[in-house]
Amino acid sequence: MQENQKKSLTKRNILILKIIVEEYIKTWKVLWSKSLLMKYDLWVSPATIRNDMATLEKLGFIYQPYNSAWRLPSTKGLRAFVDYLMHQKPDFFLTNNENIIQNQNLKNFSDLSHRITYELSNITKEISFIIIPEDNILEYNWVSFFLEKNYKILWENSFKILKILEEKFNFIKFISSLAINDWINIFIWEENISSFFKNYTIILKTIKIEWKIAYIWIIWSLKMDYSFNISAIRWIK
Repeated sequence: MQENQKKSLTKRNILILKIIVEEYIKTWKVLWSKSLLMKYDLWVSPATIRNDMATLEKLGFIYQPYNSAWRLPSTKGLRAFVDYLMHQKPDFFLTNNENIIQNQNLKNFSDLSHRITYELSNITKEISFIIIPEDNILEYNWVSFFLEKNYKILWENSFKILKILEEKFNFIKFISSLAINDWINIFIWEENISSFFKNYTIILKTIKIEWKIAYIWIIWSLKMDYSFNISAIRWIK
């Protein structure tokens, strides 16, 4: 969040935003103010919660769909939530000291890339990619599962996604041309890198395999488990 927005929010405002986002991720909707108080020990009145929601809505972190009484997080709200998680240190994988890259035979980048995407998809249950531009390597996993779960939404776009993946060299060139930082990049909704992925979230990380730059990333819906998936991407090094 920007500094002026931080000053406008109380700790309870931030907690309410966190609850709204987490409820949205789990159920695709959010609880009403009274239900929030029944489910969470906030120790305030429903009127106070409504005021908190009004503050968050005024700042653009949540919005009111139609004329309903409940609120959903905006892209700005999801971004604030993700930025908060990026400064946390999830410990999902701290007990696993295996380093996928260092424990592999780096002479065979193709086998290594398959291992990385397989492990990442197996952990997150999301579609995962690795691109090594220097060797024109594009490896991905879980695509069939992704299409199977989303075919009612995607319809003919399913074929467009497959076509993008088949045009490997153009796809690698496109990803390589992006302004990607050296750590973790997260693209949400309309922030996304491609119109084909505009309704999804992408978590992308740059790594080095020996002297070569590689990009690993996962993609799934806005309802993905952000904390777990950020931790999973961090784990691969």
